[in-house]
Amino acid sequence: MIDIHSHILPRIDDGAKDIDTTLNMLQIAIDNGTAKIVATPHYRTGYFENTYEDVKKAVDEVNSVIIDKAMDIQVVIGQEIFLDNHTMGNYKKEVVGCIGNTEYMLIELSMDVLPKNAIDIIYELKLKGIRPIIAHPERYNYIIEKPSIINDFIEEGCLFQINGGSITGLFGKKVQKTSEVLIQHGVCDFIASDAHSTGRRCPGINEAFKVLESLNRDLAKSVVNNGQVLLNNEKIHLNAQKIKEKKSLFSFFKR
Repeated sequence: MIDIHSHILPRIDDGAKDIDTTLNMLQIAIDNGTAKIVATPHYRTGYFENTYEDVKKAVDEVNSVIIDKAMDIQVVIGQEIFLDNHTMGNYKKEVVGCIGNTEYMLIELSMDVLPKNAIDIIYELKLKGIRPIIAHPERYNYIIEKPSIINDFIEEGCLFQINGGSITGLFGKKVQKTSEVLIQHGVCDFIASDAHSTGRRCPGINEAFKVLESLNRDLAKSVVNNGQVLLNNEKIHLNAQKIKEKKSLFSFFKR
């Protein structure tokens, strides 16, 4: 199994605080059947400015320790890139980049307000040959309130990564319900841990996959293979169907 979203590198963002935490997180991932895990530290201008080169050095160091300790897992380079007006310029300057030696890029959006030019930036990235993956869309407040907002990203050919914790209820009922709506419409190409620690947000996505299978068995069959398809830099079949505009999901919880 391949986990494409984690904050497993030590002392680089809000994830692992030291190398011991990293190694403990890796062991949890191994115990959960993860063979490869993508390290995706935050890149956000003015906050976490971890350049692609910085991340590469950190990944190489961790993989060296993994080899020394004979751990059965591999860490792959990546970033979780906050989409803003700097993104395109940062990509051109090689400050930010894609997962491994691929064209797939993990992109984080604002939690509370969708930038008006988000789709324009996505379009520009696609012109450069990038295949955008939207990280945890089920957690964005505007998608929780109005899931059909995701349709603009579907039209642009984006892929979507849902957090395992969202599916299992770690982030609350609203996020869980939104993840179910997205999954029922095929708006899920990857399940990832988005692991930050050895605690409540630890690696491991087995339980989430079981829930995914119960919600959409056909989708689960493709999702389980998409991680390796990504690392092979092959084209991933898109399953997403547009979501009809309905009342806010908040109304569901007022019943």
